[in-house]
Amino acid sequence: MAIIKENDLTEGMSGKFGKKIVFRVVRGVTIATRRSTSEQVLSVKQIAHRERFGRATEYAKVKMQDPVAKAAYQQMAGDKPFSSALSEAVSDYLIPPKILDVRITAFAGSVGSTISVVVFDNLKTIRVTITVMDGDRIIDAGDAEYQPGTKEWTYVTTQPLPAFSGIKIIATAINRPGNETIFEKSMDKSY
Repeated sequence: MAIIKENDLTEGMSGKFGKKIVFRVVRGVTIATRRSTSEQVLSVKQIAHRERFGRATEYAKVKMQDPVAKAAYQQMAGDKPFSSALSEAVSDYLIPPKILDVRITAFAGSVGSTISVVVFDNLKTIRVTITVMDGDRIIDAGDAEYQPGTKEWTYVTTQPLPAFSGIKIIATAINRPGNETIFEKSMDKSY
């Protein structure tokens, strides 16, 4: 990709030039790229990726019709070069949130203990849920609350735990398009 600056000949140019070069304008900047060739045989993974990208584009187009969603994605795009509300919506669809850690340092097993979940991509993550399990039995579950200015979501327990041994904490992060990421942490000590 070539970025063309202050060239009167190519300024604002878009479309094909010959058989190998394509020009386009992004946020007022003219870009030249090599034309893709469609003669290649696509692998199963490439076909799946193109289909997924098509779904992401459709999702983004629908969100651009919703003024609230469009404004949120425009805010995410900010002043980043070559970014727009549409490209942020496509990215949001394609990239699920990432749970970096489940912190249990303030978790004592009593009612009112806190479980913190560190999530990368908080601007696009809209919900984090916590499930505390003992084997196959759910002991406690609910939504965590986002802590503004951080990457953390905090859940305050509502049920006491008889012991830590065998307890598993499952954190689920969900973004606007509905992508889910699940992170499990096992407790192996007793208190």
